[in-house]
Amino acid sequence: MALLMIPMTCFGSILATFQPCQTPDDFVAATSPGHIMIGGLFAIHEKMLSSEDYPRRPEIQKCVGFEISIFLQALAMIHSIEMINNSPLLSGVTLGYEIYDTCTEVTVAMAAALRFLSKLNCSREMVEFKCDYSSYMPRVKAVIGAGYSEITMAVSRMLNLQLMPQVSYESTAEILSDKIRFPSFLRTVPSDFYQTKAMAHLIQKSGWNWIGIIATDDDYGRLALNTFAVQTTANNVCIAFKEVLPAFLSDDTLEVRINETLEKIIAEAQVNVIVVFLRQSHVFNLFSKAIERNINKIWIASDNWSTATKITTIPNVKKIGKVVGFAFRRGNMSSFHSFLQHLHIFPSENNKALHEYAMLLSACAHVKNSDLSQCIANHSQGTLAYKANEDMEKNFSLRNDFLWDYTEPGLVHSIQLAVLALGYAIRDLCQARDCQNPYAFQPWEVLTHTSEKIPLQSFLSLL
Repeated sequence: MALLMIPMTCFGSILATFQPCQTPDDFVAATSPGHIMIGGLFAIHEKMLSSEDYPRRPEIQKCVGFEISIFLQALAMIHSIEMINNSPLLSGVTLGYEIYDTCTEVTVAMAAALRFLSKLNCSREMVEFKCDYSSYMPRVKAVIGAGYSEITMAVSRMLNLQLMPQVSYESTAEILSDKIRFPSFLRTVPSDFYQTKAMAHLIQKSGWNWIGIIATDDDYGRLALNTFAVQTTANNVCIAFKEVLPAFLSDDTLEVRINETLEKIIAEAQVNVIVVFLRQSHVFNLFSKAIERNINKIWIASDNWSTATKITTIPNVKKIGKVVGFAFRRGNMSSFHSFLQHLHIFPSENNKALHEYAMLLSACAHVKNSDLSQCIANHSQGTLAYKANEDMEKNFSLRNDFLWDYTEPGLVHSIQLAVLALGYAIRDLCQARDCQNPYAFQPWEVLTHTSEKIPLQSFLSLL
């Protein structure tokens, strides 16, 4: 057996407090112990700063731009795991979690994936190279995430090596349905094939035969654009233009490309309908500039931004025109609402994301809720220094109602289903095993018991 030693040295802080990473545990955004560990990937920060060093070093840079909606998605995973642990589903076996902030960067997500694959309870953080991983025991049994398809694909190719189940709550790229390339990938949302088909049908039935398309330059955007273009052409709909924006906010050309896209929209005055396959942050930047230019159109929204509070709360957003969107199915949100209402800052040692949120709230203490999102965005960009009160009182308000306003019910429901699907698979495995022993089963065995088609009524008793 060959042994590939991959030291899990730290790459730099992933949180806006910018404390240097000294140990691998500093790389974790939130964690809680359990008999069975589940990994999580969430883009809690919107981008990673570019390195100013030359020559460039192989290290992950500071991550900035705290994303409230994604932070809430991480909380939804934590809540779902707590629901299972407080239910009789696993009969004394508890689930734990290790959640990592991908910073909307493939590189950061792959660093987290390396840690997921590292050997359990090994004195040195390492990933073994083996011809057969059937008996290999990594530190987690399965992974929830990521959200963005581009990141999910990269992580999936690594997890495939050990057939570790990866359940995404948001990645809709059609290619992820290919079980040859992504054998251990599952999801609780439909493929883009169905979304683009519904969009094409909507456009045809509405009599819109002259449209424009804007997408991101990544696997998600390109695949959705191509599939949609084929379906609309078959319906005799003409595409006036296809504009592609850089996928990552850290790309220095993004602002230029947004301006060029808006100039194209203005030039194509006869086009009144524009289909948008973009991330929320891209749509925010696009719409903010479109409002300044008095651009008024009909916008067809993809499911990853159609219900985003970040978009609906843009100042003067109604001037943008009409938005017709597709959204994920919603579930019962009462339990998650109660979870948010009882959320508190102490203890927060094992939840750095929650601690950062509290620090940002402290910096924005005198800002009303309607302006809080912008204040948090400004103070988490890394360009504005902020000093929060480290000795915050235990009754410090987390503005729970503000968090509830930013909750996206469809995504929370998808995350709940993802965690519960793993919970039921683990339950089946543990019926004849002592799962309080972390070596009771391997990740690939979870995959054989995980199904995307578990009857919905099976979940309702826990939601």
